[in-house]
Amino acid sequence: MKIVETLDVYFGLVEDERKTAYITYELSDILFMLVCGMICGCTELERLVEFAELRLEFFKKHTNMERIPCLATLTNVLRMVNPERLELCLNGIIKNVFNKEIKKKTTKQICIDGKTICSSVDLDNYSNTIHIVTALLADTSISLGQKVIPNKTNEIIAVRELIDMLDIKGAVITLDAMHCQKETVRKIKENKADYVVQLKSNQGNFHEDVEAMFDERLVDINQKDGNYDTYQTLEKNGGRIEKRTCYVLEDVAYFTDYLAEWKGLDKIFAIKRETTEKGNTSVETSYYLSSKSAKAKELMEYARKHWQIESFHWVLDVNYGEDDSRVMNKNAQICLNIIRKGALGIIKTYINNNKVKRKAISSNMYKCSLSPEYLTEVLEYYCM
Repeated sequence: MKIVETLDVYFGLVEDERKTAYITYELSDILFMLVCGMICGCTELERLVEFAELRLEFFKKHTNMERIPCLATLTNVLRMVNPERLELCLNGIIKNVFNKEIKKKTTKQICIDGKTICSSVDLDNYSNTIHIVTALLADTSISLGQKVIPNKTNEIIAVRELIDMLDIKGAVITLDAMHCQKETVRKIKENKADYVVQLKSNQGNFHEDVEAMFDERLVDINQKDGNYDTYQTLEKNGGRIEKRTCYVLEDVAYFTDYLAEWKGLDKIFAIKRETTEKGNTSVETSYYLSSKSAKAKELMEYARKHWQIESFHWVLDVNYGEDDSRVMNKNAQICLNIIRKGALGIIKTYINNNKVKRKAISSNMYKCSLSPEYLTEVLEYYCM
């Protein structure tokens, strides 16, 4: 069975709004070409067209195309495609494989954060800058959903809407300090999930009280104090030594005045980071709120894994040059962002579940671009 015959089930979710009389290429074929180009690391549409032309025989084999559509055709299609339908399509392709992996996990972690596509500042004016809030499944490069907002000032509301959109039952949602909001954590608990959220000075007296509660304890982890659960890690990387210590307040009854306001609040904890490099030591302490009844080791892991969404956004910029994209249409920019995320999810899930010599995403993208056989192998993994 051809790969596209299987993927057509998903590509069929995207409505083709073009006039029939002007259609030369099937929408499913164009979407297939775009996804393949992104899997192979094409950073711009011009480069993607050049890649496809060099791989014409591959596309003839797997699609109904006899020649490669030009740049103008791709751009026009991206202007027309419904981003929500496109996201549903790509999520369906990936879920075909990774749902089995999710079921093996007792608890899944979902990291939520926003990213601005910097190049979109040239779209009309700054108020129209594209800012996208993404929900990432931890330990994967799988985007579970996203919410597009006109500018960063609306991110708090967008996160709440995204939480309502997703199936988060039983998951742990991690958020940065911007989203340390009573209404946001209430939304999470109402959707039957738990939260780990960083607490900063935006919560005024609450932050000051928590900081004071941990001050003395942070001095010496070896103090015998039944009020705290602790866990410590020590990592060495080259000449850099990093020691992390997590302190969990076992009894939050002291904060009775705040418990009623923060739905489900069960643990308050601090993570102290001591970094030594070239004889210089820096110390940083962060404070967190959580509804998850867990020990220090587990809570530290949730907090540390939240950086994965920052890494995910970094890959979009480094591997795809998203912040330098010169596509000047808002709908096209959003669609390309979805396709990039889908391609990352496809290649990363393949790497994680198969014996791959080199685990780097860039190495496997490059291999896909050089070898049609390897690209076919990656795609067939999603058509089983």
